[in-house]
Amino acid sequence: MFDKLFNRAKSEPTHTASRTNAIRPRRIVVVGAGIAGLALAAALDPASFEVSVLEAEPQRETLGAALGLWPAARRALAGIGAAMGSADRPHNGALFTVGGRRLVRLPEPDIHLVPRPALLAALRRAVPAGVRIEQQLVEDPAQFDADLVIGADGIRSRVRGLVHPAASERVESPFVTMRGLTDDFNPDRFGEYWGRRRLFGVASVTDEQAYWFTAHRSTIGPEPLSSHEVLAEAREIFAGDAPVIRHTLDRCGSDTIATRLWTTPPMPRYVRDRYVVIGDAAHASLPNLGRGACDAILDAVTLAHTLNRGGSLRAWQTRRLPVTQAARLTAASLMRVATAL
Repeated sequence: MFDKLFNRAKSEPTHTASRTNAIRPRRIVVVGAGIAGLALAAALDPASFEVSVLEAEPQRETLGAALGLWPAARRALAGIGAAMGSADRPHNGALFTVGGRRLVRLPEPDIHLVPRPALLAALRRAVPAGVRIEQQLVEDPAQFDADLVIGADGIRSRVRGLVHPAASERVESPFVTMRGLTDDFNPDRFGEYWGRRRLFGVASVTDEQAYWFTAHRSTIGPEPLSSHEVLAEAREIFAGDAPVIRHTLDRCGSDTIATRLWTTPPMPRYVRDRYVVIGDAAHASLPNLGRGACDAILDAVTLAHTLNRGGSLRAWQTRRLPVTQAARLTAASLMRVATAL
């Protein structure tokens, strides 16, 4: 439906002998001002669209540890004026058992780790001045009088149910995770540590700072999780494991971020009528591939480019859906392998 509306409006003249701007810019409501929502707002043509971005919890912009940016995402950010500067690449790492035995040395990946708050700040600076960013909890996205409602509202997306009702509810995984930053690390121990029912990883963000994460099976809940409780359980579960794991957990405090891992159900479409989902709202996966932020950025920027030139949303969906759904499945498979040793 929106493809037809958009292309019809695009073909109509915007000036007549008696008036100017006869065709108003199309109205777009973006639900969510996270990575996907801000990247979309930054990339949309402000001369063609009236854009409103609605965020229920703007204070979350200051939360989070590090995110990995692969080359395609870095190029997309640079193209919308949100380049992250000279972020450092991780050093060479290795795959270890949780006991510390090295299994294989890994080549240095072409990935930059950046703090999540810094990425969100760069995206917000890139958003055109005419875009309205407002605090609002959206319970019913169908209420909006807009030509297009885009769900960039994450794993708890309200828009997803309008695109594919069978996938409206998120899927709980058996894993809880902790994430943090440390300035006390040994580069020789960078990498991932795989073990039965548990996983640990550490990588450099800068020469002075490293990012670490854990995942382990747990019945702790319901959310919001107590970081103190998750940390105490993790210290017990990893107690007999490699010194780097025990040392990291011993030094972190109750301010460490602790969450349960959730995923979206399979999605056969990302577009339905005037509703679209992007980022975690469309394909939240387990974090094992390190590409959640990248795919959110690529979804947003490619969707904006499609809309800016009056392209087909179905064609955009055909490009983005297979690769992101495959990543969701691959990440789940990798988690099963990593926690089966």
